[in-house]
Amino acid sequence: MITTQPAIRRIRGAVAGAASGISAIGAHAAAHGGLPGTRELTFLVAVCAAVGALVAAWRSPAAGRLAVLAGVLGGGQIAAHLSLAALAGGHGLMMSPHMATAHAAAAVATAVTCRALESAVVVALTALIRVIRVLLSTAVTQVSGWTLRTACDVDRRPAIAVHATSGRRGPPSAWSRPILPA
Repeated sequence: MITTQPAIRRIRGAVAGAASGISAIGAHAAAHGGLPGTRELTFLVAVCAAVGALVAAWRSPAAGRLAVLAGVLGGGQIAAHLSLAALAGGHGLMMSPHMATAHAAAAVATAVTCRALESAVVVALTALIRVIRVLLSTAVTQVSGWTLRTACDVDRRPAIAVHATSGRRGPPSAWSRPILPA
């Protein structure tokens, strides 16, 4: 399923950026390039955020195809390798065949992961929308044609009328005088 919906594009970009960074670190370390320090990791996060933003902003229907996504992520792997190699030093900017293979495999694995997660998100969101619709729908209740009556009479007068008629009757001055002489 290939979609250009904004939510799916954003998810694709976020997964592509995050997985690109993780797989670049793994591929670089697997090919004996070393793990990045704080400075290299900060720059790598910026590079991978740019890769994710590029993938999310691409509105073409071809953006979701596996080969195109793998190509874009391959470019992200090259950018990640250059950022790690430039800042960390050690082996220079050139890739050994082992390093190139590790980064290419990481790009393909990231593209496959991104496509699988995109399909899973569509299924999960569809199920969630169905559950929300069921929970928010109002149940239709049957209204019976009969009413329940009690055996005793219920006082249905308003509360004001009930309170106004109870208590002493007479002017307020009668309340302040004692009833019995002292």
